[in-house]
Amino acid sequence: MVCWRTTGFSSLRIENWDGEFTVFQPEAGKTHFLNEMGLKILSILDQSPATLDSLCRELSEYFTLPPDTHFSAQINRTLQRYEALGLVSRMKENA
Repeated sequence: MVCWRTTGFSSLRIENWDGEFTVFQPEAGKTHFLNEMGLKILSILDQSPATLDSLCRELSEYFTLPPDTHFSAQINRTLQRYEALGLVSRMKENA
């Protein structure tokens, strides 16, 4: 089973701009613009690695959204984009 985790979360420089966030990633020298859900994904994964399903459940509860396959697909695309940016990585969970 695949779990996701953050990479270098503690080094990120995060600024809140009225519910939108700028996230400076020193290792890459890049700035990313995230909404609240995008930052919440990183925050959850920084606390503990999570599977896509468990991450979607926690996000659904936090934002009071009904979990469905479309939501899960969106979060999966976000994780893949974050992986390409070096913000998260995949890890194998011990079965």
